[in-house]
Amino acid sequence: MLAACSGPPGAGRQLGDDLGGFHVAATELTNGCGAGALGSRPSFDFEIDLARGSTQIFWGDEASGPLDAQLGFEFSAALRVSVSPNAARKQTVSSDALPSDAPNDTAANGSPRAGGATSTGCTIARADHVVGTLQPDASGEVLGFKGTLSYSFEPAPGSTCSLDDRIAAGLPHLPCEMDYALQADRTRTPD
Repeated sequence: MLAACSGPPGAGRQLGDDLGGFHVAATELTNGCGAGALGSRPSFDFEIDLARGSTQIFWGDEASGPLDAQLGFEFSAALRVSVSPNAARKQTVSSDALPSDAPNDTAANGSPRAGGATSTGCTIARADHVVGTLQPDASGEVLGFKGTLSYSFEPAPGSTCSLDDRIAAGLPHLPCEMDYALQADRTRTPD
């Protein structure tokens, strides 16, 4: 199993036909969470490998979603993070988050960093959503894609989050959303 996860980009991919590697530039469109919330920046970039089936697209090894006849696609991921305003040390919470470089104060896999076990009962729900369209050349070879990426945050159902909890999470304004425009260019040709 580990052998499939190590090696050069695209190595060990089992699902779909390799489309190559892509450099993705994300530019902030809106930030209802507040400037700098979770260390968010006006722009960031990341690398992602894509693969394609007849009606499905694979975002790295992290997510898959439908691919329509016009080459439109969509991915969604969700996670929950327990928050403690008294946490002296932050830890990474794993997830199936989409981009590998989300707003700062997130892990490399895109999941928010948050405090340890909570005594206040505050849990933040995060939903990631990517919508885009592949951009092929005249021969049908995919050279890039355009789209949007949204991160939305809210207290999880049944959770009680005080202002102190929200400040500890880096999200004093809940619910909120951050939206980014995506422009991707192929940097690695398919294997």
